Amino acid sequence: MRQILATLAWLVATLALTAAIGTGWAATHVQDEDGFVEMSSRLGDDREVQQTAASLAGEAFADQPRVPAVLHDQAASAMRRAVLALTSSPDWDEAWRETTRRTHERLFSDPPPADVRVDIAPVVGVAINEVTAVLPVDLPAPRSLPVVVSEDDPAPFVRYLSRAESAAVGSLAVAGVAGLLAVLLARRRWRMVAELGLSAVIAAATWWLIGRLVVPRVVEREAEATAYGRELHDVLTDRIVSSLDPTLLWVALAGAVVAVGAGALALVSARRA
Repeated sequence: MRQILATLAWLVATLALTAAIGTGWAATHVQDEDGFVEMSSRLGDDREVQQTAASLAGEAFADQPRVPAVLHDQAASAMRRAVLALTSSPDWDEAWRETTRRTHERLFSDPPPADVRVDIAPVVGVAINEVTAVLPVDLPAPRSLPVVVSEDDPAPFVRYLSRAESAAVGSLAVAGVAGLLAVLLARRRWRMVAELGLSAVIAAATWWLIGRLVVPRVVEREAEATAYGRELHDVLTDRIVSSLDPTLLWVALAGAVVAVGAGALALVSARRA
């Protein structure tokens, strides 16, 4: 019975640690506005993200009613080229940060929005002077230019994220208590410590698989409003998923070190016995 309880405690610790990793990352990098902007700012240095954002900025700018239909393609192309030319400047960094800040602010507004939109106006504003210089009409920079990138209702996702911080603290507490109980109940305690190290490896691997197998399927089921909106949505989703990898690597390495070290001590202890 004691060993069964120890195994159950280990299972609870593993599941709770898995939950703590996901909710902790979500609380730090998605729920928190500063964390979201900081993470998204790093994504803004990715060339594929820049190219996709530039294409979206061009289409959104050219789709404005104030842009004559005959100039649509010219305006879109000019904006795309101008934005790409400025992606290495500090103006781009500031504009991208403001775009991500507005996106987060709208997503977590009360009540939550019915869709996901990116306000591309700051990015357009970076290149507006270069674009109007090559067009036969004078077009001011828009104050707001929200573009739908997903028509999927984000309310359930937002409600979950709003509880991410408290969920992370609770999950970590459960993992700690269950892990301690597992060690106290186990007949071979160093072996149980090693198994808890393995729990960290399992938890990290679980989130890696979720990011590669589950998230892409969820994204594919969503209906985006435009091709460029879908492209930006997909690229950002892929990069955000990948941004979790360093955390998973450190968790897995720490777990492996604990598992190997405690496993070695367990072998020494068994030989002495």
